[in-house]
Amino acid sequence: MGTRFAVIADTGRTECNRMRSRLALRLEARAEYRFGLVLALLLATFIFLMMGSEGAWARPVTVGLAATTLLAALFAADASPRLLRITMVIAVVALGTSVATVAVDGDSINGAAAVLAAGLVAIAPIAIVRSVVRRHTVDIQTVLAALCIYVLFGMLWAFVYSAIGHFDSSPFFVQDVNADSADYLYFSFVTQLTVGYGDLSAAGNFGRACAVLEALIGQLYLVTVVAVLVTNLRRVPDRHLDELP
Repeated sequence: MGTRFAVIADTGRTECNRMRSRLALRLEARAEYRFGLVLALLLATFIFLMMGSEGAWARPVTVGLAATTLLAALFAADASPRLLRITMVIAVVALGTSVATVAVDGDSINGAAAVLAAGLVAIAPIAIVRSVVRRHTVDIQTVLAALCIYVLFGMLWAFVYSAIGHFDSSPFFVQDVNADSADYLYFSFVTQLTVGYGDLSAAGNFGRACAVLEALIGQLYLVTVVAVLVTNLRRVPDRHLDELP
C-alpha cells in the first residue's frame, strides 16, 4: 500500500512539473509581444499628441498616456515588483497633479505638465536597457526594445522642447507659430531623423543646443546600437511543447 501511494505521489509530481514546464514555455513564447504592446502605446501617444490639442483636459491625458507607457515598459522589461510599486505611486501622483490643475491654465502649468510627462518617459528607456543587458541574447524582442527606446527618445525631446517653449518668455520657434504639442513632436522627430525640412527651427541658443544634441544621439543610436542588434539578430529555435517529456 505504501509503495502504491509513493508511485501515485511521484506521478503527481511529474505531471505537475510537466504542466509548469508547458506554462513556462508558453509565457516565454509570448514574451516577444510585450515590447510590441509598448510600441502600440507609443503609437497611441504619438497620434494623440499630433492632434495638437492644447486644452486643459489634454494635460492629464498626456500624462496618463506617458504613465501607462512607462508601466507597460517596466512590465515588458521584467522590472522588480518593488520598482513597479514605486513607479505606480509616482505615476498616480503625476496624474493626480495634472488632473488637479485642469481648472488652471497658463504657460507655467503647461510647462509643468510637459516636465511631468518628460520625467515619466525618461524612466522607461533605463528599465528597458537593463532588461536587454540581463538577457544576454539578441532576438526579435531585443530589436523591438531598441525601437521602443528610439521612439521614447523622440517623445522625450518633444516634451523637453514643450517645457522650454512654455517656460521661456520668447517663442521657441523662429517661425511665427502658436506652437502646440503637434509642432513640438514633429520638430523632435524631424530633428532626430535629421530630415532637415527647415519649416520649423529653434530660435534660442538653448533650444538649438538641445536640437543638435538630439540629432547626434539619434544618429549615433541608429548607426551603432540598432545596426549592431540587427546584424547580430539570430533566429531562436522553436521549442515545441510536444517535445516535453
